[in-house]
Amino acid sequence: MKVSIENKIIEKYPKYKMGLIKVSVTDKKIEKLEMLTKFEKTIADQKKVREEWLEIFSDMNASERRLPSVLALWNIIEQFGELKSINYFVDAYNFISVKHGIPMGGYDIRKLPAEDLKLQYAIQGGVKFEPMGLGGQLEKIKDLAEICYYCGDIPVCRYWNHKDSEITKIDENTSDALIMFDTLGELNELEIAMNEFIEIIKSTSNVVDLKTEILNTENLDCEI
Repeated sequence: MKVSIENKIIEKYPKYKMGLIKVSVTDKKIEKLEMLTKFEKTIADQKKVREEWLEIFSDMNASERRLPSVLALWNIIEQFGELKSINYFVDAYNFISVKHGIPMGGYDIRKLPAEDLKLQYAIQGGVKFEPMGLGGQLEKIKDLAEICYYCGDIPVCRYWNHKDSEITKIDENTSDALIMFDTLGELNELEIAMNEFIEIIKSTSNVVDLKTEILNTENLDCEI
């Protein structure tokens, strides 16, 4: 499938990098991932990450209840000391997200409605968004300042990395996943985080297919 970034996004946010891991697994050892929901001290500069992403969310006219995913996870840990276990892939990427300060998400590849995924500004009068976990409720995307992930013409994640769609969500039966890393940090920091995620998956499952890509100012699209 093709993954791309709209050019005017990278022009406005030239520090942005998108990490991609496409992975297919069998024999997931879910019990070995329970430890990943426990708090591990982050190595990220939390103040810097918060400030950078909240500035972007302000540019998108997001309300205060809309938060970058990693900030929401940090807030949960501050309140409860740990994260709730969701499922195999989500627990793994939440762990990496919290540790490295990188907003992350993922899609069940078999559920993607089209063969292209694009980070872009909202489409006026486009398809309504079905948020995860809200029982089929649909949301109309009204503000063209909002940045979303679109699969074809269908929005699959709102406010960059705030909320994933019900239609593409990873669940306990997912074996083929596309994992997304959204970062404003250095390239080597992204590569370290991606490699750590891969090591977790390799040590807790049988990996039958694995591909990685990084998109940035010099590389706005790829086939993965």
